[in-house]
Amino acid sequence: MRPTVDVMDSGAVVLGDNVVCDGYAPGREFRVQTHVHDDHMGEFNRSKGCQDIVLTPESLSLLVAEYNADLAYRENLLPVGRGEARQLEDGSTVQLLASNHILGACQVAVQGTDGRRVGYSGDFGWPLDDVIEVDEVVVDSTYGSPRSVRRYTQAEAEARLIEVVSHRLRHGRVHIRAHRGTVERVLQVLGDDIGVPVLASERLIQEASVYQKHGFAVGTLVQLGSDEGAHAMRHRSYVRLHSKGDGFGNEMTDGGTTIVCTAYMADVYEPLKAFSDRAYSVALSNHADFGETLEYVQATKAKVVVTDNTRNHGQELAIAINERLHGVTAVASTNRPVPEGS
Repeated sequence: MRPTVDVMDSGAVVLGDNVVCDGYAPGREFRVQTHVHDDHMGEFNRSKGCQDIVLTPESLSLLVAEYNADLAYRENLLPVGRGEARQLEDGSTVQLLASNHILGACQVAVQGTDGRRVGYSGDFGWPLDDVIEVDEVVVDSTYGSPRSVRRYTQAEAEARLIEVVSHRLRHGRVHIRAHRGTVERVLQVLGDDIGVPVLASERLIQEASVYQKHGFAVGTLVQLGSDEGAHAMRHRSYVRLHSKGDGFGNEMTDGGTTIVCTAYMADVYEPLKAFSDRAYSVALSNHADFGETLEYVQATKAKVVVTDNTRNHGQELAIAINERLHGVTAVASTNRPVPEGS
């Protein structure tokens, strides 16, 4: 049976005849926005002009905070609480479940009028309390290679982050760079107990306030340019967080320590990598690794799996699923061009 789900070369995930996720495709009335990372926001402005957009309330809050636009008042943005099912105008229903990635991120399940259920994992972490159960699923392949296995827990990675930050603060300031979502996780891990101010841009402070609004106990941030921030910078005793739009400037070269929080190219056995006594990476990740991705596919109970081959390792993951999961047929996405016209 040919799958009724696919991923276009733009990254848009097609679920049946009338729903597209994280992208635009002509002729489909509904878009689901799984989360607000930039690589999943393709042609969002085009979509908001001609599609109904389903998303979580948390994702909507993050978008409103970032763009300060009319998004909060648009009638075609349809917030759906995770776990709720919403009937669309074509008679199908959509359900969003948490994906343990960033604030507001979700898995998507669409049930057509014929009863068939198709879904998309979105970017996801593991384990999950609830997993969509569908007939066909598109699964994220970011760490879909059999080589992408981590022999440590994320709790251990967080512990190593605290250790290296505490140690390097004895020698001066510390700069930490992380993607959206991960940077708020860093802030939660550090809390208010590290003994120095945590500095951030106005944009990042505004984003962190959305996390607080939705129940996350993130630590206190001090704005760059404030009196307290200027005092901390003069005395070179602080942690500075860098995320989207913040850059990673030359100021770190004068005696500071840099830490990048990413699992990309991380060691299999050790979450902390030292490049020198002033440069480190810590393998914090909001993505499932290879083994966890296989567990996720099994949990969906899908018999047909399309691996997302637009971002990473789709071919490898499809082969592994066919070899290792009984009764499941997997293919990599076609990555075909988005069709022109309506």
